[in-house]
Amino acid sequence: MQQDVEPRIRTMRTLWIALLMSIGFYYAFTFFAKRPENVEPNSTLFLVLVGIALSTVLISFPIKNKLIGQAIEQQHVPLVQQAYIVAWALSEIPALLGLLDFYLTGNRYFYVLFLIALFTQLLHFPKREHVINASFKKPMF
Repeated sequence: MQQDVEPRIRTMRTLWIALLMSIGFYYAFTFFAKRPENVEPNSTLFLVLVGIALSTVLISFPIKNKLIGQAIEQQHVPLVQQAYIVAWALSEIPALLGLLDFYLTGNRYFYVLFLIALFTQLLHFPKREHVINASFKKPMF
């Protein structure tokens, strides 16, 4: 069973690194792309986007925990990977909202959304113990 755990955790960590790098690429893109000239900063829209970003971030943790709990209960290792992928996708939303804010409002604090995405992605680092717990049968008595 240990040989099944290593490739799975390696794959998950590779995906995690790729998604972490994508947030950096989104932010770097804002340096090379030009904003439309006629945008007006809109702090209300920015606050709405931050609210949406924080909502998706906060919901990513219970969803991941529920799916990991199911994976451990059912001893179904692929469900652990699915749990992390769902959490990472929800963690990516603030970065996409940061791009949206960059182009729609020209708000100079658009990078806050990227920081939210980055911090959340770091908190969702794939843990080996989740894969191990889902891969080994526990005694019933």
